[in-house]
Amino acid sequence: MKTNTSNGNDGHDTHGDGAASHHKHEWKLNVQGVTLELDVPTIVVRDALDQAGFNPNQGWQIFLKIAGQPKQAVDLTTEIDLRTPGIEKLRLTPKDVNNGEAPPAPCRDFGLLDIDEKHLNRLGLHWETIVEANRRWLLLHNYPLPSGYTAAYTKLALEVPTAYPGAQLYGFYAYPPLALSSGRTIDRTQLRGVLLGVEFHGWSRYRGPGEPWNSATDNVVTQLALVDAALAKEVGE
Repeated sequence: MKTNTSNGNDGHDTHGDGAASHHKHEWKLNVQGVTLELDVPTIVVRDALDQAGFNPNQGWQIFLKIAGQPKQAVDLTTEIDLRTPGIEKLRLTPKDVNNGEAPPAPCRDFGLLDIDEKHLNRLGLHWETIVEANRRWLLLHNYPLPSGYTAAYTKLALEVPTAYPGAQLYGFYAYPPLALSSGRTIDRTQLRGVLLGVEFHGWSRYRGPGEPWNSATDNVVTQLALVDAALAKEVGE
């Protein structure tokens, strides 16, 4: 929406020199109840959320409401032109909102080490163990990512060999494919694994020769430390 403000009293010459006072357009956008006042008619959704005090990386469902039209789903890169008649507001909705029904029980196709399960539960992660096409997977939902990625969370998967912990865990997989905000390509992410009908992209990350896998001390806990280090390295942390 647009409002006009004036540097003069009523838009007429107040100094007797024939010079009309300048008018300034002020553009407003309601973002989930917070009104932004802008001096330009366009704004990118990410910037609008940020200016309104909402974390753009929270994983919102975002809708643009225009009078007389169905709500329009937009994303963080959408540019809003406030000169469009009838724009009312941006509405934010947390993802995965349900009607109060109990969530489905997590899948437990195979067991992990006690230390693994205690660690995952301590972190508050929603995790499952799944067997598909004779491959065993530990699936971690909504795994947090450091700043610098185009998403705040990912679905992370570790392939768990049947001989684990005697056999090592290797690398990790993510869905959807991870991307950096900078646009730089991430090296060594050519592994592939299909889980729950979608293709996960695998990161080829492993221990150096100085510290090989030790079945007596290494486990999911230490593998996730490797995952976190690999994720942080790509964004310079």
